[in-house]
Amino acid sequence: MISSIKHYIFMFHLMFKMNLKSVAIYNSDFIFGIVSIVIKLISKLLLILIIYSFIDNIAGWGLNQLLFLYSFSTTSYAVWHCFFINTITIPTYIRNGTLDVLLLRPIGSVFQIMMDGFDEDGWGELFFGIVLSIVAIVRLKIFSPFLLLLPLLWCFGSLIFAGISLILASFAFFTKGYSDFTDITMELQDFGKYPTNIYGKYLSIFLTFLMPLGFTAFYPSLFYIESSMNHMLLVFATPVVCILFFGLSCLFWKFSLRFYSSAGN
Repeated sequence: MISSIKHYIFMFHLMFKMNLKSVAIYNSDFIFGIVSIVIKLISKLLLILIIYSFIDNIAGWGLNQLLFLYSFSTTSYAVWHCFFINTITIPTYIRNGTLDVLLLRPIGSVFQIMMDGFDEDGWGELFFGIVLSIVAIVRLKIFSPFLLLLPLLWCFGSLIFAGISLILASFAFFTKGYSDFTDITMELQDFGKYPTNIYGKYLSIFLTFLMPLGFTAFYPSLFYIESSMNHMLLVFATPVVCILFFGLSCLFWKFSLRFYSSAGN
């Protein structure tokens, strides 16, 4: 078990350097890609600032509180975008037969797919999310040693997006890659940027227990925003929920893999 973990850590380190070099080959494209996505994110943020110029709060959440939640969700999503977004290409792997090669290698197919390439846009989102988080923390005057847990919580939150994209990609096994639902993951991210309780009872339950986007930002944010020890449990529940959901998505992947029929090259 330990040797297997060490092997995956080594492979991650090796493939990370390779992918980073591949996106950095064209320095100008890499930089312009980051700048363009930051501008896009700033334009979306301006919309929120305009809304708050007319109202004081959304479901009891003031501007600074929502900025913290927004930055939390954006950063969690950005981690997925940086490292796990390649799962949305699974239908393409199925159609052109590339998946056959991955299944024959002595290493997990999901790991290989996730590490098969990076998207430079994700680095712009990550930069924006971290900067906005710092701004929100300063404005809220959050000075707590628990801030050291934020990077871990961002990484755990990214597992929810990874799990959703993997589940959606797995449906492609039943259609030989000709039905692609993976882009829905990108559309769902906005649900995590706002308080889960604004969506109504039934949708809130769905976003908590079935597709737990609430744990990408909303629930762990409550502890930092309200400074209440009553919400400490949510901080510790977040890793459990995220790992469990991602584990279930991997099980669904393995189940769906039984219906895979090679398309050939």
